[in-house]
Amino acid sequence: MRARLRDWLGGALIGPQMAQAVLVAVGEACANAIEHGSRQVPGERIRLRAASSPSRLWLSVSDSGGWRAPPREPPAHRGKGIPLMRALMSTVTVTPSPSGTTVTMDLRISHGHRA
Repeated sequence: MRARLRDWLGGALIGPQMAQAVLVAVGEACANAIEHGSRQVPGERIRLRAASSPSRLWLSVSDSGGWRAPPREPPAHRGKGIPLMRALMSTVTVTPSPSGTTVTMDLRISHGHRA
């Protein structure tokens, strides 16, 4: 997934620093989808979608599992994925539904970050 996304970002003329931020944020979303979305049904797929315009990137990661709200006080080593995504991207939205969860992210592309 990372190699394909990295290639796609290069084709979209996203510079290395911004590409790294996208890779980390999407990696966190995919890890959450695998861990939480597919735990009850091994072998289920997750879906990554990406689109770009000259000034913005849109990405989504979807799974087919059930949403579980994070505990009020997660263990110190847990619960950092969504805050990390929000720190790296312009917006992050988590949308649970009966058929799965979708994390939608977007990022404004400043001309100083383009390759």
